[in-house]
Amino acid sequence: MSTAKRPTLEIHKFGGASLTDVAAFRHAVSIVRGRTGQRVVVCSAPQGVTDALLGMAKRARGGREVGLAGESIALRRRYQTILQAMVPSKTARRAAADEIDRSFDELDALVTSLLVLKELTPRTSDFIAARGERLSARYVDAVDVVITDGPYGGASPNLMLTDMATRKVLRPLLEKGMLPVVPGFLGAVPASDDDDPGLVRPAATLGRGGTDLTATLMGRALGAREVLLWKDVPGMLTADPRVVPNARVIPQLHIREAAELAYFGAKVLHPRALIPVSGRNIPVFVRPFGDPTATGTEISGRRTLDRYPVKALSAMPGQALVTITGNGMLGVPGIAARTFAALFQEQISVSLISQSSSEQSICFSVPEGTAKRARTRLCEEFREEISREEVSGVEATMGLATLAVVGVGMAGHPGIAGRVFRALADARINIVAIAQGSSELNISFVVASGEAAAAQRAIHDAFQLAKIGGGAAARGDHLDVVMLGFGQIGRTLGDMIVKTGGRDARGGRKSDGRPLRVVGVIDRGGYVFDPEGLSTRDLGALIALKEGGRSFADAPDGRAAKPTEAVATFAKHALSSPVLVDVTADETTPIVKEALRAGMDVVLANKRPLAGSRQASSELQALANESGQRILFEATVGAGLPILDTYKKLVESGDKVLKIEGCVSGTLGFLITEIGRGRPFSESLRRAMEKGYTEPDPRDDLSGADVGRKALILGRLLGFDGEPEDVDVESLVPEAYRKLSLPAFLGRLEELDTDWERRANAARSKGATLRYVASVTKNRIAVGLKVVDGASPFAALKGTDNQIAFTTTRYRQNPLIVTGPGAGLAVTAGGVLNDILSLG
Repeated sequence: MSTAKRPTLEIHKFGGASLTDVAAFRHAVSIVRGRTGQRVVVCSAPQGVTDALLGMAKRARGGREVGLAGESIALRRRYQTILQAMVPSKTARRAAADEIDRSFDELDALVTSLLVLKELTPRTSDFIAARGERLSARYVDAVDVVITDGPYGGASPNLMLTDMATRKVLRPLLEKGMLPVVPGFLGAVPASDDDDPGLVRPAATLGRGGTDLTATLMGRALGAREVLLWKDVPGMLTADPRVVPNARVIPQLHIREAAELAYFGAKVLHPRALIPVSGRNIPVFVRPFGDPTATGTEISGRRTLDRYPVKALSAMPGQALVTITGNGMLGVPGIAARTFAALFQEQISVSLISQSSSEQSICFSVPEGTAKRARTRLCEEFREEISREEVSGVEATMGLATLAVVGVGMAGHPGIAGRVFRALADARINIVAIAQGSSELNISFVVASGEAAAAQRAIHDAFQLAKIGGGAAARGDHLDVVMLGFGQIGRTLGDMIVKTGGRDARGGRKSDGRPLRVVGVIDRGGYVFDPEGLSTRDLGALIALKEGGRSFADAPDGRAAKPTEAVATFAKHALSSPVLVDVTADETTPIVKEALRAGMDVVLANKRPLAGSRQASSELQALANESGQRILFEATVGAGLPILDTYKKLVESGDKVLKIEGCVSGTLGFLITEIGRGRPFSESLRRAMEKGYTEPDPRDDLSGADVGRKALILGRLLGFDGEPEDVDVESLVPEAYRKLSLPAFLGRLEELDTDWERRANAARSKGATLRYVASVTKNRIAVGLKVVDGASPFAALKGTDNQIAFTTTRYRQNPLIVTGPGAGLAVTAGGVLNDILSLG
């Protein structure tokens, strides 16, 4: 007995949007030729042909003859052009050309008769439309393999008869190694006594987009491995991209989810296309015709990613809400049955039903075009009840849209409905009606048509469906931290976040509000990212990596990338309240802007983004305001001191800050204090370097540029409208020493001792001391070395302490003083951490 494995079989469907011209037909051929195993191809008419044929028929019925002959000629030529390019055999080409001419001669005769009769039946309409597909693919006639139960215009396939017919016709061809090509959109209708056995068997259309249905019928009958629907879209999307621009491709959908989306208006898929493969292990793939290498969307019986139950949303515009109300309906059985029986008799489809438990009111949505007919029929059905005032009446409200939020896993996750309606409430969108089944496969609701687009965008954003990992039942209760820079301050901050005592491997710090977790770290060379959070062990390994002088790109899970690219990658994921923390000393404004655009809040220890040109600083704040994000920067001025917080509280209380003056460099404070105690400048600077108080090149501190940036940040709070070059900064590095190499500069430090000793002695002789002071007003900013007398609060400063004096309308005579440590890793990291926690 043979145990040879049966060849795999694929069904390839090409719709009209794909088959536009000769180049498109050739591309379709290349796709099919690039596959192995048995294949069946299902084709639509070329794009626009079906609409053109039906349009001609309707115009002829209306007696509008102008242009009909020309349109028929144009369609005939279109098919002949494709034929000439695609069929190399002269004999086959001649036979096909004869068939095209015969079909269009017949069309011309039909159009002429319609001009006279002015009547277009569903059968004639289907007969005219069917030639579009029949001329596109003539290898196997659709009526030989798809059997329907009618009616014309929207026939329903008979699955059992279609299975038998398809196997009978196509299996012999496949066994001979042939590649059957079947017209889509069509099926045979039950035979009648009026049918002429000598003519082509009459065909009924399966409804617009019915070629999808033909493809799945073939897949079911032949036990295909998969059905591939080649489309002009990248796959099934989380929403209509014309309404929600950031909608994205869904990698995998359960068959029930896809069916719900198709029913509720997702035009990518025929609403009944998945019925034939339901319960069968036959996945359907929606793939982009323009990029055959892309994976598109898999539709199957698999359930994936249950943690993200909300998959997509869809909308049906042009709806009307029909409502039946009346006190006499209370508790009366059969009202609903009579309502929908009456609609069935009128062949009116209902997209949503909402009913009070007492049956005191029933409302449902229908297409606007059928609303008047539905109301008339229901008024007739309940004529007696209306006359007895048991039913108040039947009303139809136009101009509505039905929206559906879809996900097969929604039933097991509480709070989804609340989140949907909270998003709508925040967007100030009124809900007209609601319906939700007990399975929670979808939540449907009705809104005004004018608010449908905003409603879709609000829900899409609320569930972060544009992001990888979007669709969770609830927003995360944590803050996701992305660290830009991982030097000494960054490593200290990371250690603070994970030292919590009680968090699991996905470490994080629990504040009084929301817990924190580090999800990504970035340096100049690359990044490491885990949307679930980097564990304490992960961070420990990264600290060791950086201390070894290596880049994150060298880490086992690291990636080489520019910082802006790293932020853009992180932004593709559904993070929970993400925060970019900049603890670098670089020019990072473009990176900060990228983070704000990506919906991240920003915490800065880095002064450069706020201390650049006035235009750049203003653009940064404007971008934050536009995107609804926050920029916090307490650590840019006084490390962990509440300098900016004090300013904010003064202003919020109605006070006006007139002047800010102070010593805001812990490094220079330590250096000058040591010199004041009698230590040489060279020894004092080397001690500051040993303690880690200075930048790698201490001239960065001695130049005063860092203090100048801090002063400019404070000045802009007061309304200073100047540029960085307008800040008067005194450098403590003599001109001759500024361009030396760092080793050369450090080797000549002792040359500066005498001058500094002279300065310190001069101040001491006056009973005063040296301090490096920033003086800030709305009109002027000056930074430099000053001699302060013993009465000044700045005279008592020691070590790395900072001190700020606020002169305000309330504190004019005695300024408000803030004093405390202004340098050190723990102090600065703590200031950054406080800003992060305040975001929660």
